[in-house]
Amino acid sequence: MKCVIFAGLPAAPELHSWWADADYVIAADAGYENACRVGVEPDLLLGDYDSAPRPEAGAKTVFLPAEKDDTDTYYAARKALELGATDVVIVGGLGGARLDHTLANLQTLVFLAKNGVCATLADTDNEVTALLPGTHRIQARPGWYFSIFSAGEQAPGVTLEGLKYPLHDYTLTHAFPIGVSNEFAAETATLRFSAGMIYLVLSRKEPPRG
Repeated sequence: MKCVIFAGLPAAPELHSWWADADYVIAADAGYENACRVGVEPDLLLGDYDSAPRPEAGAKTVFLPAEKDDTDTYYAARKALELGATDVVIVGGLGGARLDHTLANLQTLVFLAKNGVCATLADTDNEVTALLPGTHRIQARPGWYFSIFSAGEQAPGVTLEGLKYPLHDYTLTHAFPIGVSNEFAAETATLRFSAGMIYLVLSRKEPPRG
């Protein structure tokens, strides 16, 4: 079951393909306004509404206290897990003025991945997915960078194939960004690692200057 969560930043209409096939849509706090702007009616609204107009109370609305341990987006992720989601996409959760919320959303990806969910943060220029150990094949994306970062202290056994800068049995750590700004060199890239967790980041290349 695929669940899309609309978070606090506006979601561009160009992201339509991410929510077009969603089985369930959750709007976290200001995510309700963001969903409505792109013509999406959420199945569930939740949040403390400290940064957005409070919606009308109803069967599909959950009001949360402002003082709580979870962020609104993390609560939405927990709700998606309760509903049986196997695939979660968070839109409106990257960038903006609140770096702390972006970091919290990255931790939310880890929470979901550790619970067996394929979890991705997406905007028009970046896609971040938390990956568990194993073999992962990624279709080439012309015009996009391929980067990997350890989501914990280390991720051993990292092997990269089908990329401009390959690796073999490398231990990726959270203290050295060797995995940044790689490029596809084949139709499919392969990432393998034996332990830990990795953030796979696909970033759109900047247009040439001048």
